[in-house]
Amino acid sequence: MNVRTKVTAGLVVAAAVANGAESIGTRLLLPAEPEGKLEALRLVAEHRPAYAALVTVGTLAVPMLAAAFWTMTAVARERAPRLGMWARVFLLAGMWGFAGMHVLMLCQVPLSAAGAQEAGAEALAAIESSPLMGVVFLLPFLLGCSVGLLLLVAALFRSALPRWIPVTMLGFFVVDFVLQNGGPVDGHWLFIAASVGVARHLVRPASPSAPAVESSPHVVVGA
Repeated sequence: MNVRTKVTAGLVVAAAVANGAESIGTRLLLPAEPEGKLEALRLVAEHRPAYAALVTVGTLAVPMLAAAFWTMTAVARERAPRLGMWARVFLLAGMWGFAGMHVLMLCQVPLSAAGAQEAGAEALAAIESSPLMGVVFLLPFLLGCSVGLLLLVAALFRSALPRWIPVTMLGFFVVDFVLQNGGPVDGHWLFIAASVGVARHLVRPASPSAPAVESSPHVVVGA
């Protein structure tokens, strides 16, 4: 096993942990998110250091996730090339949209400053309701991540990975996208577990090939 494989496996786990840290940390450290933009900015102002740190970690996780999904789809393409290819296309589009969502979340830190909250709330509402924002970032995020994850799960079921890995990934999809991560336990723990499984598969020593059996030499009898 070369160094590149170890780095790739480590990146898969690090991406899942960094992405999960934002969601899990937000759930543990911050109160429930309010509905209104002004209330949201006031909440950010009250917990600015924690919010800024969590969103920064989540933003840095996005390019790592793109690389991790590239690796996962590469594993999937070994036995399901078409499914793996389309999963990669959708997931990379989803990561583009995810990056845009995080930029908007980062903007809430300066907009939460005293004296800027009311104007900031109006700006956020205008940006989020903009068709341009929806087409460029929101639609790629929602469509890319949801369809891409389902395609990835289907492709991983055909791969050499243990079945529990795609099952766990499917569980993450259900909890995070269908149930909106509303349960008592954050669904990103499932994504972390599945990513660890993929990384373990990458660094697992290859099974030794069976020794070649030589055929018996032909005896040529001269006339």
